[in-house]
Amino acid sequence: MLSPIWRRLAGERLQPTHCIYGAALTGLVCAIGKIAPTAVTEMHLALMYLFVVFIAAIRWGLWPALLTAVLSVAALDYLFLPPLYSFNVNSPQDYLLLGLLSVVAIIASGLAARLREQVTIAEQNAETTDALYRFAGRLAGTVTLDETIRAVRDQVSAMLAHRATITLTGELAAVAALTMPLRSSGEDVGTLAVSPEGEAAVTDEQHRLLEALAELAGIAIGRQVLAERLARLGIEQAADRLRSALLNSIAHDLTAPIASVATALSSLADSYDAFDDKTRRELIGDAEREAQRLHQFSANLIQIARLESGAVELRLLPTDIAELIDSAVNRARHALEPRRVIVDVPPDLPFPRIDFVLIEQAVFHVLENAGKYAPPDTTVTITTEVLEEGIALKIADEGPGVPAEDGERIFTKFYRAPTATGIAGTGLGLAICRGFIEANGGTITATNREDRRGALFTIVLPLDGHAPAVGAPFMEPSA
Repeated sequence: MLSPIWRRLAGERLQPTHCIYGAALTGLVCAIGKIAPTAVTEMHLALMYLFVVFIAAIRWGLWPALLTAVLSVAALDYLFLPPLYSFNVNSPQDYLLLGLLSVVAIIASGLAARLREQVTIAEQNAETTDALYRFAGRLAGTVTLDETIRAVRDQVSAMLAHRATITLTGELAAVAALTMPLRSSGEDVGTLAVSPEGEAAVTDEQHRLLEALAELAGIAIGRQVLAERLARLGIEQAADRLRSALLNSIAHDLTAPIASVATALSSLADSYDAFDDKTRRELIGDAEREAQRLHQFSANLIQIARLESGAVELRLLPTDIAELIDSAVNRARHALEPRRVIVDVPPDLPFPRIDFVLIEQAVFHVLENAGKYAPPDTTVTITTEVLEEGIALKIADEGPGVPAEDGERIFTKFYRAPTATGIAGTGLGLAICRGFIEANGGTITATNREDRRGALFTIVLPLDGHAPAVGAPFMEPSA
């Protein structure tokens, strides 16, 4: 029993103020004994002295409790056991009483101090558990790797007053007094390096706490590292899809026109005199059409580059929608033939402030798209109406329509719907269309007609001409 008490005494700092409090309690018992000498016997006093020893041990620790025990035995002997005011003892019973009081007081002091220590440890463990719980919640709320690393460093500094450094796997580890691996799903994701402030060493308890922090940090950092890997993988996959689409588009939309132009010109060069005038004109017309296709393809690539770089300059002016539609229809006349085009624009339509050239180009791409998908001898209808948010321009065809899952994807570059099989095109027209419209502050959506089979493209243009900054979020390749 004495050995644990001595170890506890060695690990406990003596607080003079607490010792004075214990002496004061002993003095209080002495005062009670002197005030009521007939009502309080020596046995009663011994029990009261033992009680104040318990109080001192539980409240202030082992040093004050032992001092209180010594003072209590001395006070009982000097003030209450005959001969009074002397440390001499006359009877064996008094010797026994003082001996029992001394032994019980010492044992009680040790037990009470141990209980106090266990309560203190339990409170500290509860605080640590609560701090770790809050820390886990904070880690769960982080969305970036930098936030996670910063949260771990702050938590180590707050709980242990030590400097913490985190290095990820593959980085040069920091030199520190203590390092711990950070693991997630059995994989090393980094290292936690801890440098104690000053000359203080890391205790066993702090080491266990650091292990718990490192385990939580490893899981959180592993989650962020995995998220970044998946993000990079998604970007790489999107880049691969874009590269494949670009190569396929170039292979089809460059090779075929170039081959046709080369064939027509070669035939004219080799057998010009052998062909009649009609045949020569047909060959020249074929070469001209294919050259126009090449020109349109290169123009689309240039427009895509301008949109993605933000190099589109707007000239916002009040625009006559009827004039804009007529211009776009005339440009798309060859692509729309032999389809009928019906235009219904009221004469009192307000003039929105837009860039005529860009919106006319956007409408042209929608009409060109209708010319590719709508069967011959069908009708393409263009109508307008005034909405609260601006002017709505609706272009409806009688083609196969838009698959429900492709309503947004058809506006991404190089994407072509499954219904486009066998139809020439690069998959750039509608992407350029959306880019030009959104640059003017408008919107475009693609749905299916309700009255009959066919696609319905709705372009909404603002009246006030407020245009956002030109960017390219709409140009991302579809998943």
